[in-house]
Amino acid sequence: MKIGLIVEGDSDKLFFEKYFKLNFKKNIIVVSPGKKGTCRILNKQNIHKDVQGLLKRGCEKVYILVDLDTQCDNNRQFDCILELKEWYKEKIQIQKLENTLVAIVAKEIESWMLSAWENSDNKSKEDFKKKFNEKKKLTEEDLVKKFLSSKKDIQKENNKSLKYFLEKLGI
Repeated sequence: MKIGLIVEGDSDKLFFEKYFKLNFKKNIIVVSPGKKGTCRILNKQNIHKDVQGLLKRGCEKVYILVDLDTQCDNNRQFDCILELKEWYKEKIQIQKLENTLVAIVAKEIESWMLSAWENSDNKSKEDFKKKFNEKKKLTEEDLVKKFLSSKKDIQKENNKSLKYFLEKLGI
C-alpha cells in the first residue's frame, strides 16, 4: 500500500526519504508544503491541495505529521497531544479530506531519531543536539545527517509517538 506523508519541514522530509523509506516503508511519498521559514503545516488550502495530489498519485492513505512543539497560533500553546490533534483537525478541516489522518510527533521528529539511544518522549531538537556535543551550531538538516551517519536505528520502545505512528502503519 502506498502512503503519503505531509511533514512540517525540509529536515523532516530528509529523515523520511533517507532513513524511514529505506528501513520501514519503501512505498511512501513525502511532501513538505509551503516555503522555508514559514509555518508550513497550517495553511488549509495548501494541505488540502497536497492531500488531493498525494491521493491522485496513488496513495491510499495520507498522514499529516504535526510536531507537538508547533506553535504557529499565537493564541494557543499545546502540551497535550490530544488537544493539539483536535485543534489541528478542526483548523484544517480534516473531515473534508478522504483517507487522511493526523499524527502528532512528540515533540519533534528529532525525538524519533534520539530514540536510537534513549527514551525520547517529549524531547526536542535541543536534546538531540546535546547528544553530539558539537561546538558549532547544528542546523536541523545537520542533525538528520548526523543521525544517518551514526548508522543507528530508531527504537519504537523509546518513543510513544513513534510507536503509535508505526502501529498505524502496521509496522
